[in-house]
Formats: sequence, C-alpha cells, structure tokens
Amino acid sequence: MNAWKQAAIILSLAAAAGAAAAVFHPQRPPWFEVRNPAELRWAISPDEARKLMAEGEVFWIDARSRASYEADHLPGAVLLNPEEWGELLFNNQEAFQSLLDRPVIVYCDGDACTRSSEVGERLRELMGLAPVYILRGEWRELREGLRND
Repeated sequence: MNAWKQAAIILSLAAAAGAAAAVFHPQRPPWFEVRNPAELRWAISPDEARKLMAEGEVFWIDARSRASYEADHLPGAVLLNPEEWGELLFNNQEAFQSLLDRPVIVYCDGDACTRSSEVGERLRELMGLAPVYILRGEWRELREGLRND
C-alpha cells in the first residue's frame, strides 16, 4: 500500500471519529449560534407583550429613526433612538419619570434591528431601569389594545 492510500485511510478514520464525537459526545458544542443569555433574559415576544399589557400599563419606546417614527408608530410610544439620545431624553423628561413604576418595552423594525437592544441596555445601565424588555418580532401586531395618547 502506498503512502497516499495510507494517508487517505487515516484521514477518513479521523474524520469519522470526529463526526461521531460531534454527534454523540455528551459535552459536544452546539450546532447553532448561542445567543447572549443577557439578551435572552430581556427578550419578549408579541404574545408575551400582550400578556404584560393585560396586567397593566406598559411604557413603549420606539428606537427607530425619527423619520420612521413620524411615518408610523405604536400609539403612546415615545421616540428614543441612539442617534438623538441626549436630546430625546431631555425633551421627554416627564414621560421618562413615569418609567419607575411600569414595565418598558423597546421596539424597532424586526429581529435584525439592534437599535432596540442598544436603547434597552442604556436604559438599564445608565438610568437603572428594570424591567426593560426588547420586543422580538413585529411591533405592528400590537396596535390592537393600545389607545391613542
């Protein structure tokens, strides 16, 4: 048997052993991307948001751009995005003072949007607010049950 055939057999056996370990080993690594546990703690689905709304008043924060907010937003939602953080925080001081006794849900456009996570993290870390949830899913589903302010 020549060296190339031996190398191929050894590589094939090593690959088979590696594949078997990856599938059957009790401490195998996950085959999917593991999300940050801190993000998962604060994530909330539209159905969970509805349940929270049924329990009491929820404070809604729209983390999208000003143009998107002005085009359409949830009734009663306050605009607070990373780009205009200081100005919007100052302009909505009175509204943000009421956050201390209500749950907060931050939303933007879908799961791929990271603005809501950034705004939620700032509210928790800089302002000491909790709970500040991040909506995962479509915010337009939640229009029902919200009153116009």
